Amino acid sequence: MKVRDSGMPDSEYWNSLFDIPLILERMKLLDATGTIVEFGSGYGTFTLPLARYRKNRIVAFEIESDLVQELLEKTKREGLDNILPIEKDIIGEGTSLEANSVDSVMIFNLLHHDDPIAILTEAYRILKPGGIASLVHWNYDSKTPRGPKMEIRPKPEDMVRWAQSANFRIDSPTPIDLPPYHYGFLARKD
Repeated sequence: MKVRDSGMPDSEYWNSLFDIPLILERMKLLDATGTIVEFGSGYGTFTLPLARYRKNRIVAFEIESDLVQELLEKTKREGLDNILPIEKDIIGEGTSLEANSVDSVMIFNLLHHDDPIAILTEAYRILKPGGIASLVHWNYDSKTPRGPKMEIRPKPEDMVRWAQSANFRIDSPTPIDLPPYHYGFLARKD
């Protein structure tokens, strides 16, 4: 099931909405080791730069078959053998990964789904103890050039509450500033 109020503009415009190196750094993904999973990899906006930087194994889940195919083509063209793109409805079906099997999960701009706790619960299930879920979303500000409708866009306190409901410990209750249009939290599995 696609996340409500989703939709992707062309990739060049989409990628211009993020300071990708800053987000990877502030969300501690440049320090991540082991297996990293991304829920909703889209164009590979974060998957590809992370794979170029680190030789970690990255499992990239995406529901849109054309985006999975595009990511596969990009990985082949760039010789990146550490990305595994998978077409899957993780919300409806889960990831099918073993419990306690991955080191890090990236959940970027998905928690406006009508059941964000289900997404976070699956992330918690697959993370090893000590693993981190990097949670990123659009600022709660109607002036952002994209993002879901304000009535379903999560506020930072929603993200904290949902993560705690899924048994995560939030490293800091203050959002990580990810200019120009995003904020994030690091959610740890104890």
